[in-house]
Amino acid sequence: MRQILAIMIIALGFACKASAIEVMEGDLLFAASKTEGAAITAATVHDNTAPPIYHVAIATWVGGKLYALEAIDEGVTLTPFEKFEQRTLSNGAMLVGRLKDRSGVDQSVSNALEHIGKPYDNLYMIDTQEIYCSELVQLSYVNGQGQRLFPLINMSFHDASGHILDYWREHYAKHGMAVPEGALGTNPAQIARDPAITILDIQ
Repeated sequence: MRQILAIMIIALGFACKASAIEVMEGDLLFAASKTEGAAITAATVHDNTAPPIYHVAIATWVGGKLYALEAIDEGVTLTPFEKFEQRTLSNGAMLVGRLKDRSGVDQSVSNALEHIGKPYDNLYMIDTQEIYCSELVQLSYVNGQGQRLFPLINMSFHDASGHILDYWREHYAKHGMAVPEGALGTNPAQIARDPAITILDIQ
């Protein structure tokens, strides 16, 4: 039996209303903030009317309990939903994305669970055994025919004016790398905008 949980979605002053919705298996849990994850949102959210989404996790039920399956600094892990919710709402807002076609949900979540324990990728590269948050989703989510739902895109590390942010220049310089502007990858805001999902409660 599919289990669901009613939660409150708390807005940041975006164009959305607070209301109770149901979190279902395989829903995507997006974290949005005007301050947290600013280097990510500055490079990936160039529409001032869009929620500044900086993180994504996967809702899944394990042993009768709801978890957020996510790639964070500690690696790919199952975070109790209440802990994820508290952390996310303390920094801003949580939005729920639901697949319009749920025929591949079970396989998608199963795919994602196989990555538990892998280390976090703070270089955001797709050709390593390390994984970052939206990469976990992109690697795992498939439709009913087993085809990946979310495409790779050319990565952006620049602001709305096209300037590569100093944060990313310094971040990659510490690792002896140039900023991989334009390399294939993914980001949470891109997934949130994908036509394969519906963001619940956004007006």
